[in-house]
Amino acid sequence: MDARSDDEEPLIEFDHLSKWFDTSQGVTDRLFGREPEPVQAVNDVSLSIDRGDVMGIAGESGCGKTTLGKLLVKLLEPTEGTIRFDGQDVTTLSKDQSGEFRQRVQMIFQDPFQSLNPRMTVFDSVAEPLRINDIGDSYQERRDRVVEVLDDVGLAPAEVYLDSFPRELSGGERQRVAIARALVVNPDFIVADEPVSMLDVSIRAGVLNLMKDLQDRYGLTYLFISHDLSLIRYMCDRTAIMYLGEVIEQGETDRIVTDPKHPYTEALFDAVPDIDSTAQRQRANVLGEVPSPRRPPSGCRFHPRCANIIPPEDWQGGQDAFRRAFHFKHRVLQGDLDVEDVAEHPDTASRDELVDELLGAGLSLDLPEEHRTVEDERGVADVAALDLPAATGRLLRQAAEDVADGDLESARARFDGQLQSVCERTAPELRPPDEQVTACHLYDSSVGRSVVAPDPSD
Repeated sequence: MDARSDDEEPLIEFDHLSKWFDTSQGVTDRLFGREPEPVQAVNDVSLSIDRGDVMGIAGESGCGKTTLGKLLVKLLEPTEGTIRFDGQDVTTLSKDQSGEFRQRVQMIFQDPFQSLNPRMTVFDSVAEPLRINDIGDSYQERRDRVVEVLDDVGLAPAEVYLDSFPRELSGGERQRVAIARALVVNPDFIVADEPVSMLDVSIRAGVLNLMKDLQDRYGLTYLFISHDLSLIRYMCDRTAIMYLGEVIEQGETDRIVTDPKHPYTEALFDAVPDIDSTAQRQRANVLGEVPSPRRPPSGCRFHPRCANIIPPEDWQGGQDAFRRAFHFKHRVLQGDLDVEDVAEHPDTASRDELVDELLGAGLSLDLPEEHRTVEDERGVADVAALDLPAATGRLLRQAAEDVADGDLESARARFDGQLQSVCERTAPELRPPDEQVTACHLYDSSVGRSVVAPDPSD
């Protein structure tokens, strides 16, 4: 592997990187003749990190952030795709090159209580990478290097800490030891996985400022992983937003924070508390919970939750009406709409009453409070008030009649080729709406409907 260079090529490049777990057929799968359902932790991620940058990876828990970081430091091997570090494919390194790579790339873990061996002193923990990488000709040389780096991370005088065990340190001191352990081999690149999330709020700022100072002093490049978007904004030059294992938006951090393009990014930043208690805030119009990474939705993985799901080109009704009709269809297809669950008196109600109750329940959405109608609060939509085309209204009623009659197969068959969306059919490519890169069909000029997200105030 080449030594450090001053060229303009990215230091890190991910190219169609994927990591799936549980890809082999287990005992129960073989017993019941089922195909395995792997966990798609990271799926087809491509991005680059320039030398000297701080790249942020943000998203909800379980979105694949930590897996991406572990792939980069070779704690995990990718299922597909390549990782290039300083121009070299790290999946094809020789033994000698792997040793150099592990010296140049280090990781700071989330939990300093778990990442430090409780039976090792501070000196042993920090000096261990020197021994592994055969750095230093003598014990004294290694000791001098450990003292130097402990001073650099704010544990001074270092001699006070050298013989201490992790249990004798505070949380902030432990994380500084973990940072020193990463720095002691003078790396080029550090993956910081939620580095302050386990620390008291009162000491987080000190650790973050330390990391910024060390970046300048050591010439570091960071990948900073966090679910805390305020920290991402403070630390990172550029940010990639992940959802269900995929990068759905990336760009300059300030632009993504102030003008998010993807509907999920809007929802993610909307969840950040506002220090101004008097500020008027409109919660994102997002439906339901994050789906399972074992069975991610087709097309755009966010489409089942998105308020801006794109209707077919010939749709004549309203946006909200299409969203509700679309989810009614999928409740029927999934067998999630049942008379026993929605009817107050299923044994005594007439068939027409049962059909009305099925329609009302199936078209109701569990939305954030400010986006619910009065009927949504009760879990029953006002069907007459929806801007539904007449043909769609008939289709939904006929399907509800089938469900009321117990004929679920006929109900499902009615939706064959109906109420389709490009968001469900086709995975969007990362494309720039301006200077950001966003994976959303709202910005795809080839889609027949409007390619600009509707104004939420309309």
